[in-house]
Amino acid sequence: MYADFRSLEAISALVNIILGAITLILASRTKRNAWNELFAAKLLGWFLIFRGISMFSGYLQGYELWTGPSTYSLFEAPSDTNLFRFFQMLESITLCAEIAIMCSIPLFFPYPFLQTKNAQRTASVFILMFTIIMSGFFVFFPYETSMVRYGFMALPLLIWGFVYVRFSLKELKHGDEEARTISSPSGLLILAMIGYWMTDWLLWLTVPEKWSTPVWVNSLGPDLNLNFFFIRQSLILGVGTCCLLAMFVFEGIRSSRKGNSVLTGLTFGWFIVGIISFIADYSIFDTLEDCIYAVCDGLPEEWLIYNTFTNTLAGYLVQPIVLMYVLLNYDLVDSGRDENGTYARAMVIVLVVIVSSTLIEMVQSIIPIGEIITSAVLAIGIAAAIGWEKAIMEKFLAQKNSSAAYLQTINEINDLEFDSSSERSFVISISTIVIFAFILSILNAALGLG
Repeated sequence: MYADFRSLEAISALVNIILGAITLILASRTKRNAWNELFAAKLLGWFLIFRGISMFSGYLQGYELWTGPSTYSLFEAPSDTNLFRFFQMLESITLCAEIAIMCSIPLFFPYPFLQTKNAQRTASVFILMFTIIMSGFFVFFPYETSMVRYGFMALPLLIWGFVYVRFSLKELKHGDEEARTISSPSGLLILAMIGYWMTDWLLWLTVPEKWSTPVWVNSLGPDLNLNFFFIRQSLILGVGTCCLLAMFVFEGIRSSRKGNSVLTGLTFGWFIVGIISFIADYSIFDTLEDCIYAVCDGLPEEWLIYNTFTNTLAGYLVQPIVLMYVLLNYDLVDSGRDENGTYARAMVIVLVVIVSSTLIEMVQSIIPIGEIITSAVLAIGIAAAIGWEKAIMEKFLAQKNSSAAYLQTINEINDLEFDSSSERSFVISISTIVIFAFILSILNAALGLG
């Protein structure tokens, strides 16, 4: 049953690519939005595309599902074929581009820190150079480069965390209710980008060594420098957990005064899941210790399925839904025009497809249901989405906000307009990365670089 979840990675990858393409189409047809919101929409579109390609490349490499530390001694890497090396390099390069774009987004949205005419050009150069340099180092130093590039993920979380705290204080302490248009997307982006690790926030806060030693250290082997790994984990998990704890506090105070919201509901959901996950993780600590000092038969399938329901679904299901909510609800793209509304409704249908297929996989893992029945349920879900996509869209846009409009009222955003050469620099940067990725992947497939 657990093995069926391998297909979720491929489904989620395709959904990310489709949503990214629709986002870019909407961004290209958006003319009246603020400069920072429009550029953030383009960045999010390419983030989704590169993430989808990276996930699909990882899926096509054919690695076996992780079932616990007991499999480390029995692990067999996929055959070193040309196709395997191609997708291995493609995954690495697109992952570098994904992280570079992730680091660029908080510089423009929801609070624009880069407010110069060269801001778009600066971000384009950073994305291009980060991708090329990290990809080059990965050829010769794969482990060290992997640790360093993942460590950069802490930077956007830190920026969004400070922005969230500042504007939450502005709303709750000084009574500026419009400040929510900045704090809310900051919190949502934190959950979207790192939420799949934060479902175990209580474990990271209390006894991380119960997991890190038998699972992480045991998987790396004696030849690798553990300092790189633990610095990376400390940065990402430390910053992510601090952001989540701050959100627990501020959203708890806000809900008692102003009621519930999307961010409040998600935050409390993570709070509850973290506690349940800690109890579930605690039940397998003895098994993990046996995998180090004795012999173990792998982790219980029930725990593996639960782990997929939380960690994996947070990355495969919650992330694209939250990103689409931010795109549509915070005015990053113009979905109000009739010709754009068609593409926005297509987003809703795509999201319904992944939600339906994911929920079906979840139910099938617990209750044996025939494929004919599940196919019928999926068809019904898609048909319902096609019939109700307009109502779902209206629900998405019920409280549409603009962070740029609020920042104009407090004089914290410049009125900029990027010239054509600046726009061209971003297109050239992304095009160069795409061409570079495929050329280097082909070379790696043919020559076996590194």
